[in-house]
Amino acid sequence: RLHYQPGKDDSSNSSSSDSSNIWTVLANTERWISDTLDKSNKAANDRNQKLREEIEQKAKMHFADDKTSNKSSESGRMQPQDNPYARKEVSYVCETGGELCMVVGGIFRRVREARELGESHGKNADLKIGDAPIGTMRQTNVVVIPNCEEIAQFRTFDTLIQAINQARRRAREFVVKMDKDQTKDDNLGKDWVVSINCAHLHPQYGMQTPEEQLTSMKHEEEEGEVDLNLQEYKKQRDEARRSPYPSVIVEVQSTPPPDFGAAAAATEAKAASEEPKPDDDVTSDDVKKLEALFGMSAATKKADDPFYDALGEAFGNKQIAAQTPLTLAQNWVLENDPAFNQESSTFTKSNTHHVDAAYEYVFNNLAMLNAQEPKRGQKSYIVLPKFLPTSATSFDRFAGQVSNIIRVMPSLKEKVVVSTFHPEHVMASTRCPVPVLVITWKREAERGLG
Repeated sequence: RLHYQPGKDDSSNSSSSDSSNIWTVLANTERWISDTLDKSNKAANDRNQKLREEIEQKAKMHFADDKTSNKSSESGRMQPQDNPYARKEVSYVCETGGELCMVVGGIFRRVREARELGESHGKNADLKIGDAPIGTMRQTNVVVIPNCEEIAQFRTFDTLIQAINQARRRAREFVVKMDKDQTKDDNLGKDWVVSINCAHLHPQYGMQTPEEQLTSMKHEEEEGEVDLNLQEYKKQRDEARRSPYPSVIVEVQSTPPPDFGAAAAATEAKAASEEPKPDDDVTSDDVKKLEALFGMSAATKKADDPFYDALGEAFGNKQIAAQTPLTLAQNWVLENDPAFNQESSTFTKSNTHHVDAAYEYVFNNLAMLNAQEPKRGQKSYIVLPKFLPTSATSFDRFAGQVSNIIRVMPSLKEKVVVSTFHPEHVMASTRCPVPVLVITWKREAERGLG
């Protein structure tokens, strides 16, 4: 039976099938969120009920006819507010992987998609796509993770999400260099503010360990009094986050830049740039003549041409071959890394220059390597030629955040060492032509618990 089809009510194996059926997982999560919000809005509903009664009372006072008063009361009756977390406003997705590295890579993928959605919203607003004015965009994505047993305990999941958020915050310090080819496109929407929040839910949210309970009891004894209202508030707050499955909530908000009179100046500058410019001295006929001249020179080249003979003498009759960043990294590692093993070492490459996409790529590679059961001492070289190419400090900090996330993963902690090569490194022994993240396995890895 496919796990992607709506599940049927199977009482014999309902508990095991719920977590494997995507539709059941999403339906349970959406139903839980709706019920939780209904409970939290009970006080607001009571106030609305009192307001409706006051409107009906006023209507009866103004109209003597019962039919007229009933009509007016019905027209003035307030309709219940729509649930803000309904499917039309919130998207629900399921991360089906059971391996924790793949789950972490999936979380960063959702963050990357949220960022790209916010940036595209700003670009579309600058391009004036559509007739309606484009304002602030908000969207919420609930990522449900039902199949990963490594995060079944709340403390493990909570520590992991905190490490991911810490890595995202530290990314603000990185010196990111954009591609020249994308500079023109990135100017659109660059003034828009895209903010992303990442929160989490868990069936055991807020549950304390025995050590934490003992510490809390000692703290209460030292203070000498207990605030019952505060305890009740904390209890309700934790219960409101105890979802049926471990989940991550990714919220994106794209806000337009504040207008300090720059819109009129930008309109004038755009009109000035669109004014026809006088013809330059170089015409299209001149360009065609130059193209024909260079083409004729290449076609009529002879072996005894002194010009090409002089070029051969200047370069020592060497052939010039273009090398890719991956080839540069492979040649440098082959000559400078004594721990390189041609049989077990692997090379992968990504052209990303965004931090969230780099995290996604790294942890997806870790998931792939962990599935292959790497041996002790095996190395994987992740070549990132366009990611932080001008700042070795930023690249080292990126590697440090990768290590921090790995340390809170039960299946990988104390099994993986992360190091770097970079063109701007102070030490010549680690000065590679392109940025390279090195993953070294300290001992044979075990498969994830999923």
